[in-house]
Amino acid sequence: MDHELLRKISILRALTAEELDAFAALLTLRDVPTRTRILEEGTVVRAFHIVCDGVVHVRRMTNKRELLLSRMGAGAFFGEINLFDPGVATASIYAMKPTKLAAIEYETFRQFMESHPATGYKIVSAMMTETARRLRQTSARLVNSVYWSGGEPAPAPAA
Repeated sequence: MDHELLRKISILRALTAEELDAFAALLTLRDVPTRTRILEEGTVVRAFHIVCDGVVHVRRMTNKRELLLSRMGAGAFFGEINLFDPGVATASIYAMKPTKLAAIEYETFRQFMESHPATGYKIVSAMMTETARRLRQTSARLVNSVYWSGGEPAPAPAA
């Protein structure tokens, strides 16, 4: 893969050229046509994905309809939650225009991080920074939603 393209991806910016080459060698590229569902909410996820080009929508079912959670373009990623906490997809992902994705199977990703701990640390650290940013945005939206609906948030479950 082209280094210029990879440098646009936030989680790969801190990597050296050699580290970038080693990681890029593990990625599989895929062209996805417009309106294609890439990932379905509730299904098992097996790979981490990076949006190299295009736009994807992240949607989640609520009250029998899909709610748009996010729009992501080049440089964004998804599937990070299941890299660390295996389970099912928490949302569906759709290509909204012709999209190029890079994917790496979770097991391959874990093996890479184990055999390249310094590089793995750089990637995971950048990934956690982005994930924390997303969590803050989600939290702000939730508070805003509760405020404008006039309701009170549900009490937290007892520990």
